[in-house]
Amino acid sequence: MIQKWFIDDIQRVLGEHRYIVVTDARGEGYYLLNYLPQEYMLIAVKDEWGEIEAKYLAESKYRNQKVVFYAKKKAEKLTFLQEYVQTAGLLALDDMEAYIRQKLFDATGKNTTIAREKLLLAGKLSEGKDLKWWISVAEGITEPLNMKESLLPFLYAPNDKRKEMDDTLWNVFRDEVYNIIGKTPTEQPADVLAHEVVNVMFQRIVDNTIEGLLLDVYYQWADSAEKVDVLRKCVESYTLNVDIDTLEVHPDHPFDFLDRKLMKQLSNAIKSGQDTTDIVKYIQKRSASRKAKVFKPQWLSSVLTLCTFEMKDMNDIDDYTKMAEFYRQNFSMLDTAMRKIYVAWLNDEPTLRPLQEHYTQLNKELLTKWYSLNGKYTPTQAGIVANALEGDKRTAVIVCDGLRLEIAECVAKGLTDKDMMISRNVALAVLPSVTENGMSALFGCEEPTTNTQARFANLKKVCPDVEILPLGMFGEGTTAKKLVLTYGDIDEVGEKKQMGGLKDIDNYETELREKTKTLFRLGYEKVVLTTDHGFVITGILDEADKEPRPNGQILRIEERFVLTDNPLPSTKLIENEGRYFDSNYQYYARTDKPFVTRGAYGYAHGGFTPQECIIPVYELTKKNDDFTFGIAISNKSELRNITGNYFTVKLKADRCDESLFTQKRKIKVMLFAGNKLADGNALHTMKPGDTFSQEYEWSDGIDKVVITDKETAAQIDSCEIRKSSSRDIDDLF
Repeated sequence: MIQKWFIDDIQRVLGEHRYIVVTDARGEGYYLLNYLPQEYMLIAVKDEWGEIEAKYLAESKYRNQKVVFYAKKKAEKLTFLQEYVQTAGLLALDDMEAYIRQKLFDATGKNTTIAREKLLLAGKLSEGKDLKWWISVAEGITEPLNMKESLLPFLYAPNDKRKEMDDTLWNVFRDEVYNIIGKTPTEQPADVLAHEVVNVMFQRIVDNTIEGLLLDVYYQWADSAEKVDVLRKCVESYTLNVDIDTLEVHPDHPFDFLDRKLMKQLSNAIKSGQDTTDIVKYIQKRSASRKAKVFKPQWLSSVLTLCTFEMKDMNDIDDYTKMAEFYRQNFSMLDTAMRKIYVAWLNDEPTLRPLQEHYTQLNKELLTKWYSLNGKYTPTQAGIVANALEGDKRTAVIVCDGLRLEIAECVAKGLTDKDMMISRNVALAVLPSVTENGMSALFGCEEPTTNTQARFANLKKVCPDVEILPLGMFGEGTTAKKLVLTYGDIDEVGEKKQMGGLKDIDNYETELREKTKTLFRLGYEKVVLTTDHGFVITGILDEADKEPRPNGQILRIEERFVLTDNPLPSTKLIENEGRYFDSNYQYYARTDKPFVTRGAYGYAHGGFTPQECIIPVYELTKKNDDFTFGIAISNKSELRNITGNYFTVKLKADRCDESLFTQKRKIKVMLFAGNKLADGNALHTMKPGDTFSQEYEWSDGIDKVVITDKETAAQIDSCEIRKSSSRDIDDLF
């Protein structure tokens, strides 16, 4: 608004004269010159020589233009421009405070009592503001300087922000900052002031007295991907009192030390049987808030799950089907939580042990129910892969080794696409729950085999066209209608690293999610996620926790099961009669703890627990909302019978509804040799009803052509390319 008032004054004089002199003895109105209309010629003068030059330019070079003279001195101090002051016009900005006050009074009929510095600042910051804003400022309702917008950039880069401010702005800003932190203003460098603000911010967080603007700025800072690294450094350099009561600190604090102290406090309370209600309430409050999430460890919500989990709704469970559903819907989330707690606290056994014991008590209730179920345990794992591949849909089955159901659930929860539909089916694994047994069952083998190729060959008996690849090997060149992808990383890392491998599982979850998305992008209509077996985490293990070796003749003893040729003498172990390789009987402990064996402990499978035996058969489908016209390879029979050294790929776009005739679709034509891209540079644009052909030279190894959408990378169509066995006509000449 001040800019408008200034321009109005200028135009009022220049409406009658060719010149106007603007004096600004203190230089406080200099910023207004930025708003002069371009048709006016501005000439600034510094001294008497400058006045002479300005007068000469005005009468010669700029004689046909309106001229504004600007001088940082009062009118009576002018010499050679005095003539224009007397004959043309004068706009005195020597006292900007008085100028603004008068303009406000003229516009509102009211005097304002706000301080001089704040009034001058309001003038500089009033660009784009209307009279209502000025009235609000004049009445003390609105602050001209928006500290909520200004404080964070200052804390992030104090010296840079100071350079952007003139002295007027800095003085007001500095006073406002001191007012916010409740201290008397003093002259000090910008970085020192910023450091002082941060210290006050942290102290008020610790005291739980932070509120208002300072709390808002903290939240902005903590949630800013661009600026949070500077806040991290400030947090790391801040010294906390070791005697702080963690439950009295603001729940959105940024201090890892306090989270770990809280965890130890909880652990000690559980160990000594003390009431943990207040601690759990604090964790709930800290976990529930979405503010400053970057400073809240992932394991915190896992601890909350462990502390608040209740074993309920188990009375009606009387068979393995109901138990499997209960485990998937309820207990699996507790297993996920405990796994994440192990990852975070494995190196701190004193803190971890009481939480593990609390989990063990809950797990004992589950196992007690599991081992008391009526009826015979009947595995439902056989033939899962072949069953999943049935039907006309283009289908991919991801067969994992050691994908515990709770991990599959984490994968599924991370697939947030609203068009993704998930059927969370489960099955019961064969016993013992080990790789060679479970994989053999998945691929439909009547007897377990350690031969991977034999398993694959068995599947191809019922699904001859299936393509079987490692998960990492499929890509844009994968065109199989029926696809099986194997993924052994989870079991492999568990076997090698034991408990240390748990930290890698989050990455495996991410990989499985991304591969699933890629499969849908490539045009698969259904993806099934399943596994051979789950596993148990033995955790901190004392010698007394291990199951003793049973009496009797034993063919083989593993961590989680015992194999014999004949029945053992009276035992509390679970007996399962049935041929398994060279054994006739299997025995399982009624616990998730291992038998006494040689080797490392921590990650184990093969036993008879829900964690090992209830496996996912998750079926994922995606609603197709692609209303773009289709494009197909129109000469597939020719491509499957190439007779020369050259071949042509012909495409035809569908004719469609008139509403789609204005659409265009960019496509990419790619040639592959196996899964290796041989030629993928051809880009084309097609409209409904268009045809297109492209000739290529034959080279050894090329076996397929794939058409994809340039924008989405989705597969549109594909075709095999095969060289004809008949003689090329070129050979006759």
